Amino acid sequence: MAKFWWVNQGRSYARELDLGIAWAPMLTDKGRKQHHWERMDLVQRGDIVVHYAEGQIRAISRVLVGSHSACNPHSGDDWGQAGRELKLAYEVLDVALTLDSLPKDLRQVHAVYGSPFDRFGSVNLGYFFDLPNEIGIWIMDEVGLVAKPGDALVDSPPGGEEQNYETVIVVGPDGEVTVKTRAEHHQLKKHLFKGKLQSECAMCGRTLPLNLLVTAHIKQRSKCSKAERVDPHVVMAACVLGCDALFEKGFISVGPDGFLAAGPRSATAPALVEHVNGLVGNQVPIFGPSNSKYFAWHKGTHAK
Repeated sequence: MAKFWWVNQGRSYARELDLGIAWAPMLTDKGRKQHHWERMDLVQRGDIVVHYAEGQIRAISRVLVGSHSACNPHSGDDWGQAGRELKLAYEVLDVALTLDSLPKDLRQVHAVYGSPFDRFGSVNLGYFFDLPNEIGIWIMDEVGLVAKPGDALVDSPPGGEEQNYETVIVVGPDGEVTVKTRAEHHQLKKHLFKGKLQSECAMCGRTLPLNLLVTAHIKQRSKCSKAERVDPHVVMAACVLGCDALFEKGFISVGPDGFLAAGPRSATAPALVEHVNGLVGNQVPIFGPSNSKYFAWHKGTHAK
């Protein structure tokens, strides 16, 4: 059975994401232990870590290697060199979750020792915390990482390809959590980017490195049939500079002529209107008979 953990990374997030780790010192500068560091020694391979930084849940990771001794990977900080480290397979969320999106009453009811939250529902100071299953499952479900009936799952991806497989959880009838991987995401991503180091956003047309592009579903994945989920034409490359969120939330859509249009959801904030207007009229080069039905679904769903 897998466990959930919560890590507050702050300014260490970018560095630890790049290295695929979480790291904490052994002792303070006064030689004292800290419970929120020592808790890392309880983590097991296959556990799930929720990454919180700058007021948002930004990533989910699967533990590849449990706690082991490692030198400080951060330069210019106040910690010594001796520390502990976890090896992690990070999956950055396409859209980060704010703390407010996590129900306050759920945070408050689990405000116990070792929890990430205090009795007001705010995040406790510290680094590494025990996350109750109820909250962990809620987060995974919210970001679409809970397995649904019909999902094609594998126990573990082929060697050397950890980063290309999507981590999902299977929740048993008794609440037991099993971690598996979904090969579907890897297959769609491989088809979309074909091993390239950079590609074009389907909507704004900018050529960007892959870490600024997401494999975006044109039709919402949870609404796709089993056949549609593995259809390579159900996804497109969308940039995290704004296009992915604008399309997902319905501020822009693709018409039957293959050009971007405003709406169906109306933009009211002046800056948002200006940004949307700058995209309207762009031709979507991937549009065609193979995906027109998915774009029509997107437009029709948001129009409701």
